[in-house]
Parts: sequence; structure tokens; C-alpha cells
Amino acid sequence: MDSLKRLRARWTIWQSIEDVGVQPGELVLSFDDGPNPVDDTTARLLDILKQEAVKGAFCVCGKSIRDAPDLVQRMMIDGHLIVNHSYWHQPFAAFSEAALEKEIVDCDAAIAGAVDISSFRTQFFRPACGWRTDSLERALPRLQKQLLPITDFGFDTNITRFTYPKWVDSTLCAAKRDHGGIFVLHDRRLRFWGERHYDVRDRDSSAYRGWVPEAAAALIRRCCSEGFRFVDPRSLIARGSGKSSNASRSDYASLDH
Repeated sequence: MDSLKRLRARWTIWQSIEDVGVQPGELVLSFDDGPNPVDDTTARLLDILKQEAVKGAFCVCGKSIRDAPDLVQRMMIDGHLIVNHSYWHQPFAAFSEAALEKEIVDCDAAIAGAVDISSFRTQFFRPACGWRTDSLERALPRLQKQLLPITDFGFDTNITRFTYPKWVDSTLCAAKRDHGGIFVLHDRRLRFWGERHYDVRDRDSSAYRGWVPEAAAALIRRCCSEGFRFVDPRSLIARGSGKSSNASRSDYASLDH
């Protein structure tokens, strides 16, 4: 592994395909920052995943759950993996154990309320902006959480309804390059730090995510036509092949819910 890859593996959620337990030809889809009720984005995405028989990992934010708790319940009913993505999506919280713990605990509480299971706790956490810090490494074992990694960033947060075919092309290229992978697509895109214009209904901006279901469908169909198969994130956990990205590097445990 070259120096750039070592830096990415140490300070971000990026991990190499060899370290995440994905076998050659396998793909995992994950979706960040949702749920998103605007133009039924997340609902239509769930429809697409059901139609294509694909299970994904939904990394949800507490502040987003307030707008559409029913969508989180549907994620669970449809058999997707629900991942804690913090409450307020504050990237600098990753540098403070106390702030990070509050973000995680509050998000778990929001998820538990949405699915109407008071004891519900997520097993996996994905930090805002993909930052991986020393505070995160110390906090996750204490909170009995594991990091959900990716193998390609994709940078879809800068993509619009006009340019998403380029994202599909580049993601397929990444899958071919690595012979598989864990990919991320944002069904909601929360506000960038210092962003002046942010309107989730502005169909010409990257804040608008109504195109995400179509992008997911296109990616799934093109990848399948190339011989890839989409695997349920839970299957990786159940067979114990994945490796967590926390300091202990312990095996993924079976889900307890």
C-alpha cells in the first residue's frame, strides 16, 4: 500500500477492498444523510432496491429522521441495514469524544423512535464527511459500535441531475478496477460548511437529490450486466468475513436485531 493509501486508511473511512471482506465480484451499496422526503427521493429509492432485489446500508442522520420517520421504519421492514450517521452531521464532532458520543447516542435514539423499538441500537457508525480521528477510535469500542467503511468515495455530493451518468460511469470503473467494493450515494445531501446557497428543491443544484433513485437503478443494472452481484451487507456480517475499521480490527459480529 502506498503512502497515500496509508493516509486515507488511517484518517478516513476508506479501506482497501482486501480489508473489508468483500469477495471478488461483490458490491455493496450504501446511502448517506437520509432519509429524504423531497420528491419522494428515499421512498422511490427503496422502491428501486425492492424491484432490483438489492439490499443496502442506509446511513441515516437524526436531523433527517425528524422529517420522515416512516421511511426509516420502511428501511427496516424492507430488510436494509440501518447505520448511525450522527444526529447533526457535524464533522468537527469527530475531534471530541464527548461531542461524538452525544451525536451517536442522539441518532440512535431518533432511530429507535422511528422504528418504535425503544431498545434498538445500531451496530455500525459512519462519521460525517468520512473523517476518522483518534477520538472516533476511542469512542466506538466504548459505544459498542463499528465503522462502516467504503472502498471508493465517488464524491457524488457534487453531482447533479445533469451529471449523474458520469457518476455511474466512474463508479462502474472503480468496481472493475477493484473487482468489487463498497460504494456510497447520498439520497440526501446536507449543507456544506459555509455553503451560501442551499435549497434542496432547486433542481439545478447538487443539494437536490431527486435523481438518486434513477442513478442507483442505472448503476445496479450496468454492474449486473458486467457480471457483478450486489450482496446484502448483513450477509458479510453473518459470515464473519468483514473486518471492522476500528482500532481493534475485530470481526463483525452478528446483528442482534
